[in-house]
Amino acid sequence: MENFCNILKLSLVTSIAVSGVGHVGANPNKKAQEKINAVMSEAMKISDLPTIVAVGVDREGNRFTFMDGGLSWGEEEKITGDSIFRIHSMTKMVTSIAAMQLVEQGKLELHKDLSDLMPQMTSIPIMKADGGLVEPKNAITLHHLLTHTAGFGYPDITYKQNPRFNKDSWKHEDFPRQFESGTRFLYGTNTDWVGKIVEKVSGMSLEAYFRKFVFAPLGMNSTYFNVPEKDKKRITSLGNRGPDGKGKLREIDGDEYSPNRYPLKDVTDYSGGGGLFSTPNDFTKALKCLLNYGAYKGGRILKKATVKQMTKNQIGDISLDPTGWYFDPVRCCNFEGLMDENSKWGLAFMIDNTPKSYGRKAGTVLWGGYRNTYFYLDYKSGVAASIYSQHLPFNHEATISLFDKFSEVLYRVKD
Repeated sequence: MENFCNILKLSLVTSIAVSGVGHVGANPNKKAQEKINAVMSEAMKISDLPTIVAVGVDREGNRFTFMDGGLSWGEEEKITGDSIFRIHSMTKMVTSIAAMQLVEQGKLELHKDLSDLMPQMTSIPIMKADGGLVEPKNAITLHHLLTHTAGFGYPDITYKQNPRFNKDSWKHEDFPRQFESGTRFLYGTNTDWVGKIVEKVSGMSLEAYFRKFVFAPLGMNSTYFNVPEKDKKRITSLGNRGPDGKGKLREIDGDEYSPNRYPLKDVTDYSGGGGLFSTPNDFTKALKCLLNYGAYKGGRILKKATVKQMTKNQIGDISLDPTGWYFDPVRCCNFEGLMDENSKWGLAFMIDNTPKSYGRKAGTVLWGGYRNTYFYLDYKSGVAASIYSQHLPFNHEATISLFDKFSEVLYRVKD
């Protein structure tokens, strides 16, 4: 991998036009970039995706980038690294960074009972298989929330809601928990609660906290909960595949599963689990920072030891095996192929303990967003990569296969 990093050090960011023809700037090693251009352009010819951006970055910030398509289907304006995407659950990485900053400052503790700080969360009962409700016995901690072991899920998305649940009479701020904290893994609203905790402890809105302590230090100037009016024209359009999730990909602008391309109103309840818009260029800055264990351009947003802790197994023997989980075929969340019986969870990411044939190492941390945006950090190889599309359902082969192809050629250039 050392040779690969040396190649990256020689490479400059390159944009690829919609036609698939690579436009390479003053690049001393343009052959490596041209190889990526050629392979990805061929892959796009057989893909039904109208738009894609993929970025690879090393610890020095040198990048390979592939872009293809338009901001909206049929528009002449091309996608760029500054186009805006809904990154959904990739927001969780940012929220986890914020929480761990507060842990470093002694304002939060990973293993402290949160009953006094967030009683509206810890008092939510657990629903049994027969539909009955029981009061929880175990405390909920920040560690449980960051590792998705607190019992909160996404009803009818990552688990099937009990038919006896009466939403109309429910008075709590979240749906019933599914199990006692610390006993199982269930992907869900846990990181939204972390966002509320960050707000309460810091005395700031989540948007203001992110802006001051994450976005500003990293120069992430186009990452928002509410996209300013002047920047809405940069938002990428959305698509889905019909009621069974298997139909022809179609462009949409607001339906029961999707918001309008341009948000109709600002949000004030900031979702730490999935509310951010960002750009490939912005999010790559965050990835580069984490790849360097919290350091960025002479500054630091997290201690090295903290980042290492975030990327190590935090759930012990608890399984992430998604076999048998419920998922909505139109939307989300079929995790099969994304995680398996060897996968674990850190304090912000899934840990993939299965190496990839193209060279990605076991222990790589990764995650993604609802509309098929994904990233990984391969610390052993010193490389991170991300890909951006905007369609449903999640974990769809169209984007996953392109990300694998991009990664394959990215790692191959080391040879």
